[in-house]
Amino acid sequence: MHRGEVPIVGGLAMFLGVVCGMGLLPLSDAAGGAFLAACAVLVITGLLDDRFDLSPWARLPVQIAAAIVLIFGAGSVVTTLGDPFGTGPMTLEGLGAHAFTILIVVAAINAFNMLDGMDGLAGTTSVVALAALAYLAGTSGLTVPLMASLVLAGAVCAFLIFNLPIRFNRTSRCFMGDAGSTLLGFSLAWLCINVSQGSVKAAAPVTTLWILALPLYELVWTTVRRTIRGISPFKADDNHFHHLLLKAGFGVRGAFVILVVLAALLASLGVVGEKIGMPEHISFLLLALMGVGTVRLMYRAELIWKLLPASREGMKTLTVAEESE
Repeated sequence: MHRGEVPIVGGLAMFLGVVCGMGLLPLSDAAGGAFLAACAVLVITGLLDDRFDLSPWARLPVQIAAAIVLIFGAGSVVTTLGDPFGTGPMTLEGLGAHAFTILIVVAAINAFNMLDGMDGLAGTTSVVALAALAYLAGTSGLTVPLMASLVLAGAVCAFLIFNLPIRFNRTSRCFMGDAGSTLLGFSLAWLCINVSQGSVKAAAPVTTLWILALPLYELVWTTVRRTIRGISPFKADDNHFHHLLLKAGFGVRGAFVILVVLAALLASLGVVGEKIGMPEHISFLLLALMGVGTVRLMYRAELIWKLLPASREGMKTLTVAEESE
C-alpha cells in the first residue's frame, strides 16, 4: 500500500539507460536500430497506457508490430523448438516461424505485465533471468548477447534502487508501469531468441523457458484460470502468485523474497540442466511438473504459513513496522 502519488517513470528511465548502453555495443546498425526502435514504440505505448489506461486490445496490435520489426529488422526468428517431446527436433519455416515468434514475443510482454504487481518483483526477476542469459552467452562465446544482457541488467538495477521494498527509498519511490514491464518482456524475448537460435547456440530452447519460468507459470495459469471461469484473459484480478502469498499472510517483503528465490531456483535448474547435457524432453517434463507444483504451492501458501508460527510472529512484527512507516 502506498500513500500519495508515486511517479510511473521507471520504464522510461530504463529505456534511456538501455539506449545509452546499447550505443556502446558492436551491434549491427540494422539489428540494434530495429531492436531499439521496437522498444521505443512499446515504451511510448506503455506510457500512454499508464496515463490513459488503454484497452488491452489497443495495445496488442502494437506488440505484434514490435515483434514484426524484430523479425524483419533484427533477424530474430524462432526456427527450432529443439526436442521437447523426445520425438526428434521440431523446426519451423517461413510463415509458421514468423507466427510463432510473434506469439512468444507477445506472450513474454504480457507475462511480465502480469508479474508486475509488487514493488521490485518484475525488476528483480528480470535481473535473475538476465544474469542466467549472460552466463550462458558468455560461456558459449556469444559476445553481443552477453553484453546486451549486462546493459539491460544495469538499467534495471539502477531502477530497482527506487523500487525495491526497502526502507531507505520510501521518499523516492517510483514504479516501472506498463512501459517498463513491456520493455523487460520484449527485451528478454529478444535475448532468449538470440541465445537459442542460429548456427551458434548458447542454450536449448527449453532452457530459456526455465530462465523465464516464473513469469511463464504466471502467464499460463492466469490464462487457464480466467478462461475456465469464462472471463477474458486480459481482465485483471487479485489471484496472481503475489496476491495469494499476501492473502496467506506472508507480507510484502516475505512474498517478494519467496518469489525471487523461486525465480532464481528455477533459472538455476535450467542452467544446470543445460550444462550437464540433460535431454530436452526430460527438461521439458520437469519444467511442466515444476509448474504444476508451483501453482499448487501458491494455493496452499496459507497452510504452509500456519505451520510456521515463529515466522508468522516475525512477519506480524514486520507488517506493523511497514504500516508505521
